[in-house]
Amino acid sequence: MRLISDGFSETGIRRNQNQDAVGIFTDEEQGLFLVSDGMGGHSEGERASQEVRAACQRWWEQYLERCREGTEPDFQQTVQELKEMLSMTSRKIWDETSQKEICGATVVLLWIWNTSYALLWSGDSRCYLAEARLLGAKVHQLTIDDVWENQPEQQSQYSRDELLSHPNFGKLVRAAGVSKNFICTVQTGILDGKSLFALCSDGVYKYMAPGSLEAILKGSVRQDDFEKAFQKIRDAVYGNQAPDNLSCVLVKAEKKG
Repeated sequence: MRLISDGFSETGIRRNQNQDAVGIFTDEEQGLFLVSDGMGGHSEGERASQEVRAACQRWWEQYLERCREGTEPDFQQTVQELKEMLSMTSRKIWDETSQKEICGATVVLLWIWNTSYALLWSGDSRCYLAEARLLGAKVHQLTIDDVWENQPEQQSQYSRDELLSHPNFGKLVRAAGVSKNFICTVQTGILDGKSLFALCSDGVYKYMAPGSLEAILKGSVRQDDFEKAFQKIRDAVYGNQAPDNLSCVLVKAEKKG
């Protein structure tokens, strides 16, 4: 596969610091891509998201070294390594955080190797996938937000209206660093034709009109330059006063030749 990627991470209008982190680690044929949204008082959220990013960078550098040595793991082994890397990073954040503090970070991590991809996530940072079709493009959300109302036990107990009005609505139930045991969801798939992945923090999708992000991705799936897409995203979010940090990574994957 040929990979084209780019991203941005900004503080927004109302926040004093950027607690998000993005990571783009690629040799244009395979790659690891990250958006992590930190949470916690003062610099705690920033510490957590940067810890996740640093761990991804270390893993990538070690992976490249193994590739040079001819000892790189296969796809399934790599996915397991990434899951273990996130788990160890989460435990490190937990161990280094005072019991009086909150320090954690959402994670959405994309690994692309040959025609396969793996998506690992914990929290409510999202990944969307746009796929080129003969006429237009199709977009769907790959991740499911790890929030209270999306848990099966809550959906079976409450009606939709009760969920919407519940005080726990929107509350995160998973993230790196918030407990001793890290839990993430892993999804794998096969790439075919032109595909565009969009990883973003909730500071992006929560402050865009319904369907607008999907429309931008549909218009970008055949493009190699993402600056227009990024500007449209920024315009939409800043038009709604950008009350949160905003981060987005776009990754286009297409078969060579």
